[in-house]
Amino acid sequence: MSDWNTELYLLNSEERNKPIFDLISHIPVNNPKRVLDIGCGPGNTTIMLKKRFASAEIIGIDNSPNMISKARNTHEGIIWLLRDINEDISDLGSFDIISANAVFHWLPDHSTLLPRLFSSLSLNGVFAAQIPYFLGAPMYTPICELAGSEKWKKRVPEDKPATFHDIGFYYDILSSNFTTFDLWTTKHTHALGSKADIMDFYEPTGFKGYLDQLDTKESKAEFLADIMSIVDSMYSPQNDGKYLLRVERLFFIAQRT
Repeated sequence: MSDWNTELYLLNSEERNKPIFDLISHIPVNNPKRVLDIGCGPGNTTIMLKKRFASAEIIGIDNSPNMISKARNTHEGIIWLLRDINEDISDLGSFDIISANAVFHWLPDHSTLLPRLFSSLSLNGVFAAQIPYFLGAPMYTPICELAGSEKWKKRVPEDKPATFHDIGFYYDILSSNFTTFDLWTTKHTHALGSKADIMDFYEPTGFKGYLDQLDTKESKAEFLADIMSIVDSMYSPQNDGKYLLRVERLFFIAQRT
């Protein structure tokens, strides 16, 4: 996977941060000593954790050099580490809170990965995660159909380049590892200024797995143009000119007792 475009990712940051507020507000811990934010990106989740848990040691990790560089240059008072959670991170010790915002759909084998990460929780520690629930997204089916079309199926051979599971899959993992946990889905409505804003919202995240399979700027631009045709057909402006993008997300909070 190519490295992340931090500037594009941070566009519409106020809307992108809505699920982070939801996730952090549900964490039932008041005075943690150590907090880990996995897949911290440019630090937008991590800085919110720092604001709520000001006295804690906060560590943000990500496998993207661009994201970690942006975080280090933007936010002080937080430890930023270039690490890959597909690899062992037990050397970092145990944590009272582990947060994961919009991370797991980029990673394979959740049934192995999640229990390994759970083992880094301290006693009474809390694992808090948010996963974009693309299986319920309005654009999921048409974009899969686009990637599988005659025009694109040879150039974009992996038509589902991220890992998605239904809510029952995560329930089974959580119930096998915790006695205390909560699992739910929420639909956030993002009021965006234009159809171009919808594209900007998805391009650095939801579209990235497809674009990474294309090897020229021209082919990427062509694929985005075809997606724009889908957006044109699916979204109409409200009375004030805004476009409503509804995104479903899966959350869980689990406590090691």
